[in-house]
Amino acid sequence: MDKGKTFSSFLEKKSLKKTHGRDLIVKAAASIKGHFDAEQLLDTVKKSDSKVSRASVYRTIPLLVKAEIVEESIQKDGRRIYEFSRGNGHHDHMICVKCGAILEFHDNVIEKHQELIAKKYNFEMTGHRMEIKGICSRCRK
Repeated sequence: MDKGKTFSSFLEKKSLKKTHGRDLIVKAAASIKGHFDAEQLLDTVKKSDSKVSRASVYRTIPLLVKAEIVEESIQKDGRRIYEFSRGNGHHDHMICVKCGAILEFHDNVIEKHQELIAKKYNFEMTGHRMEIKGICSRCRK
């Protein structure tokens, strides 16, 4: 489904206004390849319309997360890092502490082990986010 239409439906259900600025913010988020923070999203939005305010971007991001248009993927250097939901399924992240590179991965063994741990402790898992921090191959050279 078109993310713009999904967001419009979300706003309507929440009795929130559909605005030109919000439309531009969704399009900007979709245009970013990879991970981004609020300031990077703002810079991208400003390229299409310099009138969109920083406050609009910061207020819209939580709405995009709730509408499942954008995912908060990690926290890095005290900032929240997001990614556009492209329907690629769940994945985890490795973060280089030297250059800041973010590598995505999925591992079925890790996923299964988490389910077993939750079951062992009679815990109903509703999701998780895993970050592995270290040094990437380029920085180790």
